[in-house]
Amino acid sequence: MGAHRVLSAAQLAATVVLLAGCGSSALTNQPSSMPGNSAPAAAPTISPTGALAGAVTKLRLISQDSCQTAPPERIYTACDRFLAELRSAVGTLSDGASSLPNSAGVRTASAVVAGGAQSFDQDGCGSGPYAAGPTAAPRCAADLGRIRQGVNDLLALTGGQPGG
Repeated sequence: MGAHRVLSAAQLAATVVLLAGCGSSALTNQPSSMPGNSAPAAAPTISPTGALAGAVTKLRLISQDSCQTAPPERIYTACDRFLAELRSAVGTLSDGASSLPNSAGVRTASAVVAGGAQSFDQDGCGSGPYAAGPTAAPRCAADLGRIRQGVNDLLALTGGQPGG
């Protein structure tokens, strides 16, 4: 099983590298001012490279975590690792946002996730020694909901999928 995981990780890394090198015609094609060219422009997708590609891949994988998919009021106490991974990916995306075509949106969505994670911590939502317990469930579910929305927005902005 361990060798299978290594092979799968290597295949994923190779796919990311190949896809990152392909580029997106939506980024290089400028709208024409020629008469008759009235087709609406497609939403831009990005082809990040290096650390940004890794962050987008990580974000896509994180989005499949139960902390992103399960009912927030039931799962929030088990999301410490999810938030640690998420902070890492979002930090990289935020730091590299200036190289993305929708940098303002990426920065805004990153700030939503970071703010939600900070509220999550301040409200005692994790499983650590400062956990607030069941009375914090409504606040914690709301914090996790904001985080999830930010993740969905980042995925949409980076071409990773979800959205609104």
